[in-house]
Amino acid sequence: MKCLDHHNWLVSITHSRLAFIIGAGAVAWFALLAASRARSDSYWWPYQKALAAFSLKIEVTDYKREAGGEVREVDTQAKRSDGTTVVIATLYLPQGPPHTLRVIRLPDGGWIKLVDALSAKSTCRPKLLAKASARKTLSSAPKPDDCVRPLDKLLGQTELFGQRAEIVKTWDLGSGGEKWVVPGLGCMVLQWQRAELRPNGSRTIQEEGKPVSLILGEPEARLFDMGASYNEVKPSELLRLEMRAAGRPWSPLMPKETRDDYEYDEACVR
Repeated sequence: MKCLDHHNWLVSITHSRLAFIIGAGAVAWFALLAASRARSDSYWWPYQKALAAFSLKIEVTDYKREAGGEVREVDTQAKRSDGTTVVIATLYLPQGPPHTLRVIRLPDGGWIKLVDALSAKSTCRPKLLAKASARKTLSSAPKPDDCVRPLDKLLGQTELFGQRAEIVKTWDLGSGGEKWVVPGLGCMVLQWQRAELRPNGSRTIQEEGKPVSLILGEPEARLFDMGASYNEVKPSELLRLEMRAAGRPWSPLMPKETRDDYEYDEACVR
C-alpha cells in the first residue's frame, strides 16, 4: 500500500470507527498525527536515492476550514551523505500547544521514532541483514532524470530554490493533485498540493505543502540525535504517550499499531 493511500485509509478508519470512542477532538488529532506519520514513510523519502546531503523545511497549510488556510504542520526533512534521513514534524491544532515527533531512518533499514518532549522512543534494527543490505543498495541507486511515474502527467517545469523542478499531476494527491519534483536531487518532492477537480475544470486545493528553505550540504548533527537516554517503548505505547501529552486520551489499538508492535517484537534488534 502506498504511503498516501495508507494515510487516507488511516484517516477514514479513524473517523468512521473511533469518533464515538474518543471524541471529535481526539479524532482530529489522530488524523493529523496519521498524516504526519505517513510522510515519514519511504514513499516520502525518494531523497535517499539522491547523492547530495540536504536540509529542507516545508510548511503544510490546510484550506478545508478557512479560505485563507491554516498552518497545520511544519516539517523539517534532512539527509546525511551516509544515507541516514530524518523527518521532524511539528503539528498544530486550533487548541493546545504544538506537538513534535521525529523519525530517523538508517541506511541498513532500521528506524527510530522519538518523542523528544517525553524522552521516549521506539527503535528497530532489522534482524534480516540480507534484506537490509538490499534496501541499502536500492536506496543508494540514483534515480533517472525523468521523475514522472506511469500514471502521472508532466505539466511543465519551473525553478525552486535554484533547482530545476518538474510540475507533475499525480492521482496520489486527489483528482487535481500536483507535485513539484527535482530530478537533480533524486526526484525530491519540494512542493505539493492535494486538490480535487471541479466539473468546470478548475481545482479546489484542500492542502498544500510549500518549501520554506532548502540547504544543500551536511545537516545539523542535532537533528539525528538518537536519544541514548530515552525510555524504549513499543510503537503503540509511543503513540499513546503522544496522545496523552496532547491531552487526547486513547486506548484501542489500530491495525497498523498492531503490525508495528509485531514487527518491533519479531523483526527488530534493539
